[in-house]
Amino acid sequence: MRIAHFSWESLHSIPVGGISPVVTELAAAQQRRGHEVHVFTRMGPGQKHYENIDGVHYHRCSFSFHPDLIQEMHNMSKAMAHEFFKCEDYSGKFDIIHGHDWHVVPALDEIKKARGHKIVFHFHSTQYGRDGNKFNGGAAEAIRGLEWYGSYIADRVITLTHAFKDEVKWVHRVPEDKIRISHNGVHARNFDGWINPGEIKAKYHIGPMDPTILFIGRITYMKGPDLLIEAIPEVLREFPHAKFVFVGDGDMKHWLEQKARQMGIAHAVRFTGWMSNCKDKADLYKSVDAVCVPSRNEPFGVVVLEAWSCGKPVIATHGTGAGEIVWHEVTGLRVYQTPQSIAWGIKYIFSDFERARWMGRNGRRAAEEAFNWDNIAKHLENVYKELV
Repeated sequence: MRIAHFSWESLHSIPVGGISPVVTELAAAQQRRGHEVHVFTRMGPGQKHYENIDGVHYHRCSFSFHPDLIQEMHNMSKAMAHEFFKCEDYSGKFDIIHGHDWHVVPALDEIKKARGHKIVFHFHSTQYGRDGNKFNGGAAEAIRGLEWYGSYIADRVITLTHAFKDEVKWVHRVPEDKIRISHNGVHARNFDGWINPGEIKAKYHIGPMDPTILFIGRITYMKGPDLLIEAIPEVLREFPHAKFVFVGDGDMKHWLEQKARQMGIAHAVRFTGWMSNCKDKADLYKSVDAVCVPSRNEPFGVVVLEAWSCGKPVIATHGTGAGEIVWHEVTGLRVYQTPQSIAWGIKYIFSDFERARWMGRNGRRAAEEAFNWDNIAKHLENVYKELV
């Protein structure tokens, strides 16, 4: 098949967030499976308009900057559609148009109206979820409108989990028979390599034998770091040497640092800020006892796959995509979205490290076997075949 992906970000253009690795790795896996794959994305500073990277055709589009993000995405989409038409006129018709999130909806619309292509629209999150499960006005309302329109014109809608499917159905009234579920993937071997946990912990002023929990993500309401902070006093009553590392930045970071001091738990908490170095992040994963994903809204949770790749169990909350993919007491623990339940999960891990390591090994197998990118690409082929 000839497949065209549309995304405002990729690892080979301007990476911004979680869509980048998904688009890049999915395109590469599809190419390995024998498809001709093109990615239409933005152009970064000093980058070429076109590049073939590992067999995938990258078309980087330039367009007029605008201070209003929504208008800028319209400009980007127009440039993408123009580049797509040139490519198709030169090299032949595409079988599938696969658009990622609201940014590219105007491009999908123009292409469908002009040439009648089959459209797959891939939700990676919703504006409702990004706003902390709220319907905000202004720009947020306009983005929700684009999300709805993308799902309306699409022939198939992709969501990452069943929990996220329910959110998309409710927020955008998408018919059940239009939605297909496709997980994200991971290259577990990218996280291989031996470390000395004590040396890594020492960088963060943590003792080598101190039981340690890791949070990685945006420090925002949606991700639930405040729920983890509020769980810490109960954990410290039984495990006074426990430590909690928060990796990431966000609008709640300063407030949580103050709250930790007010609660008298600052000695047990480490805020590292954003960590861009992949090896440093992998080393930290491998040095802790478990990873906590206390989200209020989480469409999927790539952090879960990264933790499993490092052989660590995951504590994740019910009602989220992260909680959905965790097999309770086998690859981690599912807990409720309350400090008390999160504290229970952490104490469970600290009370039986042998069981925790066993769950981590199971998670590694799941990452390798169920969540490798080739399997994800194979599953999406079946969705495409429904349309071609």
